This record gives sequence, C-alpha cells and structure tokens, in this order.
Amino acid sequence: MVVLSAAMLAVLGLSAIAGSAAAGRMLVACPQVSGLVPCCGPPVAQLSATQPCCPVPVAGCCTATASDCCATPTDCCTTPTDCCTATTCAQALTIGATPDPAVAGDAATISGTLTGGTIAAQPVALWQELAGQTAFSQVAETKTDSSGGFRFVRTVQTNAHWYAMTGTVTSPDVDEPVSAAVALHTSRFRHRAGAKLTLSGSITPSHAGERVALQQLRGRRWVTIARPRLGANSRFAIAERLAPTVERFRIVLAADARNARTVSAVVAVSVS
Repeated sequence: MVVLSAAMLAVLGLSAIAGSAAAGRMLVACPQVSGLVPCCGPPVAQLSATQPCCPVPVAGCCTATASDCCATPTDCCTTPTDCCTATTCAQALTIGATPDPAVAGDAATISGTLTGGTIAAQPVALWQELAGQTAFSQVAETKTDSSGGFRFVRTVQTNAHWYAMTGTVTSPDVDEPVSAAVALHTSRFRHRAGAKLTLSGSITPSHAGERVALQQLRGRRWVTIARPRLGANSRFAIAERLAPTVERFRIVLAADARNARTVSAVVAVSVS
C-alpha cells in the first residue's frame, strides 16, 4: 500500500484528488503488480480510521476480513491494520433453559453464549429467583469456554427465573416453568363392578391443603368426578364405585405461584 501526498498527486496530474489530500484526508493507493488482479484499482481516499481499504473485495486479492481490512466501517477489529483502528467490540450474553417445562426433581440446564471482544475464560455468574422469593440472588459462577459458551445445572422443584452476568453485561431473564411430580395409584387394576375402588396419589413438592381434580374419561372428554384435598403429607385417597367397563382416571393440579399446571399419567382399571 502507498500513501500519496497532495504534491505527488499534482505531479501525476490528479489535481481533483490532490485537492482532497490538501484538505487533510489521507489517500491510499493499492499496489498494481503485473500479472496480479488489482486489489482496489485507482487510488481510494481513506475517509476514516475504519474505512475499508478494498470497498469491493476482489477474488484472489482482497478478502476484506477483520484480520486485514474492516469489511464495513462499523466492524470492530481487535488488531489494528492499515485499514482499521482497533476498537472495543460491544459484548452481549444470551441465555436459555432446558427442559422447558421441567418436572420437579429434574436437573435443568441453563446455558448461553458471550459474544463480542474477549470471550474465552470470562467469569459468568448465575442469578436466581424462585417462586415465593422477591429478589434475585447469585447462586453459582463459572467461566466461559473458548467459544464464549457457559453452562449451569440446577435441580428444580418450583418455577424459577434466572439471568447471567459477566462484568457489567447482563443477559435477559429466562423463565423456567416447573410441573409438580404427580403420582396416581389404584388399589387394583382388575375390579369387580359395584365394589369400591380406592384411588390414591401424592404431589411433590408439597401442596398440602390444596385440592386436586380427579378426572374420569367419558367418551372423548375428561370429566372431574371429585376434588380431594391434599393432606399434611401432600397425599390423597378416594373411593369410587365403578360400572362394568374399562375406566381411565387422571389427577390434575391447577397452576399456582409455585408450579405449572400438572396432569398425571393415566391409570386404567378393568371392571367386570
């Protein structure tokens, strides 16, 4: 690359361009070598520190990448070049959680990526707010890998909210709905018509004192047939008389501040 002064351009007869040089703007001439594809053609004025050397990349000559030239005036280059002044790239943090939703007792994975500037081996803190809490608190810390990625694993019981932070950079919040673990049992899977069948179950985490809906499949619709209240141990039991058929039951826990709406697995009973 050759930098031309106003006097040199005047001698070459490039009076119009010489005027620009005289006004204080640096002029750049890319090399013209016999047998090679010209990089930039005629001399090109460098209007700012981040103005590309090669406005239009030419195959086999100029790639206009951040390692040699800024591709656009807004690109940030970590290493200064003839075309680019080193700048600090803006950083950002992404975040996400899986599975979504989770079930009480699951190990939830919270992960994301740091982008911009130096991204490897950067400290990342995880902040958490659980159902019933009114503020976030820091619960874990890790460092980014060579690609800027980070990962936390947390066992969940109730709905959770998280965000990540490195330095002054904060990710968006991520919400993790958590379903309760609902178990439904029957005293027997083959039953005599007219006799009472006991259906029992439990909810984790504890929802003691709340009611659940015991539902029976009738045709294509689930119909609530009872609303037992959970005892102090978050369990329930209820007896039903059944007609001859195959009956299917399930338990539904309504959504509340701690857990998402939860539906148990279906229990089928053969009645004869």
